[in-house]
Amino acid sequence: MRILITGAGGYLGKRLVKAYEKKHKVYAAYRDNMDFTLEEQVEDVFGKFEPEVVIHCGAVSDVAECERDPEKSFQVNVLGTQNLARYCARFHARMIFCSSDQVYIESLTEKNRETYYLPHREEEVLKPLPVYGQHKLQAEKVCLNENPDSVILRLTLMYDVPDEADRNKQKGMFAENLKAAFCEGRRQQVFQNTSRGITDVREILENMEKAWTLSPGVYNFGSTSTENMYEMIGRTFALLEKKELICRREDGIVRNMLMDTGKAERAGIFFQDTVWALYRYITA
Repeated sequence: MRILITGAGGYLGKRLVKAYEKKHKVYAAYRDNMDFTLEEQVEDVFGKFEPEVVIHCGAVSDVAECERDPEKSFQVNVLGTQNLARYCARFHARMIFCSSDQVYIESLTEKNRETYYLPHREEEVLKPLPVYGQHKLQAEKVCLNENPDSVILRLTLMYDVPDEADRNKQKGMFAENLKAAFCEGRRQQVFQNTSRGITDVREILENMEKAWTLSPGVYNFGSTSTENMYEMIGRTFALLEKKELICRREDGIVRNMLMDTGKAERAGIFFQDTVWALYRYITA
């Protein structure tokens, strides 16, 4: 299988390249060998490599950076995705677009208060607040418009055993920080106002090839929960018999990014519950 992976230097992309390069023919796309915002470079790589599957992980994923420079975010996250989807359709390659649970961040109002904290389903009408979430949602739409055969994966926050680069950037360190707090007996503050699933990236890697065979459309893709972060991490540390280490943090905006994963499960794709996955990571 010829697989093109964008964002090959990023958190998920570099792990996909490492996982697939020994069993597939992989083109690891970085900005210096294929800037996917430039159509001529995309056309050149597709013409020479002729990918069968494209896993689009490349993005401006720093939420604060997207807020500071929405024009750059739109150029990369929306128009870049459009370029790739167009050439996937032209070359009959399967487009797998890695979107985000940030599309689910919306305002809490009196009108939606009763349903606000329920896990989100893919078919909901969305009005995301952050620029990053807005542009990811726009990218989903242009992707399916250019290539209706595309598969859109809405990913959660991810974690893994960090390498040196992860530690230097403090990227994907959520579970590792919890493990350090547990081992050192150090108290940890956790937001009560945020609700989201958190996924072991190794499960993403294991399930990604199954995503190639999914019917076209949007899928919530990762671990989930039904609790806010304070409750969820508190339950994890209760299993560890160290619940007293978890402190409630009540500031910050109210955000619910919990995902209903029933659609993926009906297609045979399963992820561990967030609490049990974190428990296993911390005790490994």
